[in-house]
Amino acid sequence: MTVTLTQKQFEAVRHDKGPLLIVAGAGTGKTMVITHRIAHLINSKLAKPEEILAVTFTEKAASEMSERVDVLLPYGFSNVQIMTFHAFGDKILREFALELGLNPDFQVLSQAEQTIFFREHLFEFPLNHYRPLSDPARFIQAMLNVISRAKDEDVSAEQYSEYVSQLRIGTQEPADSVLEEIERQEEIAGTYQKYQALMEQEGKVDFGDQVGQVLHLFRSRPSVLEKVRRRYRYILVDEFQDTNYAQFQMIRLLGGEPANITVVGDDDQSIYKFRGAAISNILNFIKIYPLARQVVLTDNFRSTQRILDTAYHLIEHNNPDRLEVKNQIDKRLIALSEGEFPVDHFHCDTLTTESDRVAAIIRDAVDNQKYAYSDFAILVRANGDAEPFLRALNMRDIPWRFTGNRGLYSRSEVKLLISFLRVIADPQDTVALYHLASSELYELSSMEDLNLCISKARARHSSLHALLKQLDTDEELKDLSAESRITLKKVMNDIQKYRQESRNQITGHVLYQFITDTSYLRRLTQQESVENNLKIRNIANFFDVIWAFAQVAREDRIVHFIQYLDLLIEAGDDPGQAEADPDLDAVHVLTVHKAKGLEWPVVFMVSLLQNKFPHTRRRDPIELPLELVKEDHFEGDTHLLEERRLFYVGMTRAKVRLYLTSAADYGGVRKRKVSQFVLEALDRPQIDEINVKSGAEERIRRFAPVHVTKTGNMAPIPEHSILNISHYQVDDYLTCALKYKYVHILRLPFFHHTIVYGKAVHAAVETYFKSKIHEIPVTLEVLNKSYRDAWRNIGFLSREHEERRFEAGLDAIRRFFEREQRTEAIPRYVEEPFSFMLEMNRVAGRWDRIDDRDGRIIIIDFKTSAVFQQDDADKRARESLQLTIYAMAYGEVCGTPADRLELHFLESGLIGTAEVTQKLLDRGRDKILKAAEGIRKRDYTATPSYMTCRYCAYARICPSAVR
Repeated sequence: MTVTLTQKQFEAVRHDKGPLLIVAGAGTGKTMVITHRIAHLINSKLAKPEEILAVTFTEKAASEMSERVDVLLPYGFSNVQIMTFHAFGDKILREFALELGLNPDFQVLSQAEQTIFFREHLFEFPLNHYRPLSDPARFIQAMLNVISRAKDEDVSAEQYSEYVSQLRIGTQEPADSVLEEIERQEEIAGTYQKYQALMEQEGKVDFGDQVGQVLHLFRSRPSVLEKVRRRYRYILVDEFQDTNYAQFQMIRLLGGEPANITVVGDDDQSIYKFRGAAISNILNFIKIYPLARQVVLTDNFRSTQRILDTAYHLIEHNNPDRLEVKNQIDKRLIALSEGEFPVDHFHCDTLTTESDRVAAIIRDAVDNQKYAYSDFAILVRANGDAEPFLRALNMRDIPWRFTGNRGLYSRSEVKLLISFLRVIADPQDTVALYHLASSELYELSSMEDLNLCISKARARHSSLHALLKQLDTDEELKDLSAESRITLKKVMNDIQKYRQESRNQITGHVLYQFITDTSYLRRLTQQESVENNLKIRNIANFFDVIWAFAQVAREDRIVHFIQYLDLLIEAGDDPGQAEADPDLDAVHVLTVHKAKGLEWPVVFMVSLLQNKFPHTRRRDPIELPLELVKEDHFEGDTHLLEERRLFYVGMTRAKVRLYLTSAADYGGVRKRKVSQFVLEALDRPQIDEINVKSGAEERIRRFAPVHVTKTGNMAPIPEHSILNISHYQVDDYLTCALKYKYVHILRLPFFHHTIVYGKAVHAAVETYFKSKIHEIPVTLEVLNKSYRDAWRNIGFLSREHEERRFEAGLDAIRRFFEREQRTEAIPRYVEEPFSFMLEMNRVAGRWDRIDDRDGRIIIIDFKTSAVFQQDDADKRARESLQLTIYAMAYGEVCGTPADRLELHFLESGLIGTAEVTQKLLDRGRDKILKAAEGIRKRDYTATPSYMTCRYCAYARICPSAVR
């Protein structure tokens, strides 16, 4: 793939040594520059792949960067470390955990889990003002937020305490108000220290620790810092404007004296201060590194000049707190694409008119074949602003996909599952039972009958469950229809059945049995539609929540999960709901924050009102003292400056047309004012006139409900697009394309004891080799602990079956340990990631283990399968697609071929072997290309057979299964 770089891009890519600041305005190809720079460093032999570290902020961005580097390099990029800040910090902490007295198997708590942890220890913290007895949990989230902010600013618990001590010492005869503030700060400092002590005591860290603890490690252990420094000769940071103070300090320490640090960013797109981002990092980079080279990219590949000029009019209002002023550079973007449509603004009488006008423009453009639905984006300031526009799109029969970061628990299919679990945990929960009985799963024929039961239960001060237990004997229920009586009996029988099941089974297993036994999952898979696919994926997302609980629960049972879920919800946790496939031909509806990094031919920025966009600033209940904030202070209102940058980001998503929309009436008493940002962008003193009014029909439509959108068309994946694929995906697709869809697209939950057993044994094996490769002594007890920690009570036929399987695993680990202890061989790679390009398919995975034995490269995988004959073991090795792909990857990544494949069967101790031949590699290549071809066509046709279906976990729900 040949790409022509502009002169400025070429300068940035070819920079030799020392610090480099690349100021990359919107649409100027920053990702292309950073990936080409990585390729240049390797191809010009300035650095080996393993000597390059590239960090960014999201897994998606890291993955995209990895894909592009793969295309540019002749041998893949296995050893280039491309990851998020938190992933890098986690990697370093686990490697050097013992240096800090940490358990290498520490658990990283999510924000919601932090809240639960804090609540569980609430009365162990030295709190008074911030733990009012009338509402003890009131300030939990605020306290965690200020601790997080302190970590963002590289302020440790000890430093916070020292600050408070100096505050008291330096205040002579303080007034009551000042004394009260000092006491509050003492509470915060003491709580911060206790929180860290409790986290360390229980082997837990939070996201802030993944940077803060690494900084502490580097500063307190110079030998460790020097060791890590020697690994990375070049460091590259993407989206530098989004780094916080602590992250930059980590990069500065890693860069050391040579400071071969390349940072890429744009101060005008810094929009994450609420996450701790410090814009002063990019504004002060030249001050910190006076000899740094600065390259400014202004050639814009995305938008028209009219759009760019209008956006520039807006962002100039952030002067002088901009890089353009501070570094005396010219950041005006120059369009490389033609098109002179003006930026349109229409001001409507009502919100209904505004949303209908947007939908009408889209409908007209598609009907006239000017655009496809997917060419349009509607950007809202907050998730709650989207509903009127979704309703308007529905009214005109326009498909859409809403990308939000919340809403999983409010989805009907997830509410159904939660209601089931609540009833199992507490049958007297009438609300949950009512919702379950009236759900789409049971298809109750008469809601009047169910409402009658509710009324009777209330009149008796009884629960609905207690009443329904008397269905056959209660005279007052004799008028229920026969159909309702049958349905309600089934509901009660199911409750009884799964309550019994829940005594000995984990939450996920019981729920999975419920949705399969009742044919709910089968019904969703058989009735193919975008909506049903979304339901399945939301169910899979909810199972992720259950699985997260299983990792931390002392006892995984439904009653404990419901308590955990309630705490999550109370803490404000509400994961994002599944999104429609990004290749769906549908209008994109999303927040401006979510739009960062994306682009569309036509963009609508909607509901542009003062106090909505810019959003009104809300002060944090507990704020970090200004004396501890290390970011520079600005002349202007920092909140307003950031809101303006967010508006600028929204504007620069548009390629051809940009519409700014607003309305005077949003349902309140007062007329609403147009956002000042619209006036600034259009360079107008005011906008009072309403230029779009609604008719009678539009005013009636205001009350129309939002209904399910129509499906859009799913186009094949283009041949020129990169397809990411793994050996699991290839194997599943070639086994059965429908199984591939269930596993990798819909992500259907899967419960089987063989998966549990295999993962647990592999956890012990991985622990052994990671310890060995880092020269850390390891004992059988340590391996057994890894095995036990990874074990889950899932899918076993009985308690006896589980116990016997567990003991068999301990025996296998013991034999493995004794065998490995007799050899001094140290693996070359253990659990090392790889990727390589095969045509336009990016094949990625992770090697279990690679040995170098006297110059012969041995690819090794471990299996828990019950194989006890050598011929069978050798045959498995020859036919293993996984090992074949591993061998292909080694050849592509390392440039030299592997020599032999080995399958180590842990239960029997047998080792199956096969020589790596060109014929074997060609066969693997053909299989990858065959699977990729079908996946690109989105061909998910089932290929059932007796043996395939017999061992398939989805046979019970698959409409094509051979039974």
